[in-house]
Amino acid sequence: MMRDKTMYLLAMLVGVAILAAIIGDYIVAGIETQTTGEAVDVSAEVMTLVQTALGGVIGILGGYFGSKGNKDKED
Repeated sequence: MMRDKTMYLLAMLVGVAILAAIIGDYIVAGIETQTTGEAVDVSAEVMTLVQTALGGVIGILGGYFGSKGNKDKED
């Protein structure tokens, strides 16, 4: 039971960190656009980081709950 809560907490914290990175990147791009007067694109590196982080968390959670489901079926 405690492991489930830990996994949910991990997923939520990574989700919050991903949202903070995305929102922060858009805010920085907006500020730079207003300062320079030229359109500034959102950083591709941040989007790559988000994709990698999401893939990793989905893999970890899928592996954990998938193995837990198989263990429950065996019992």
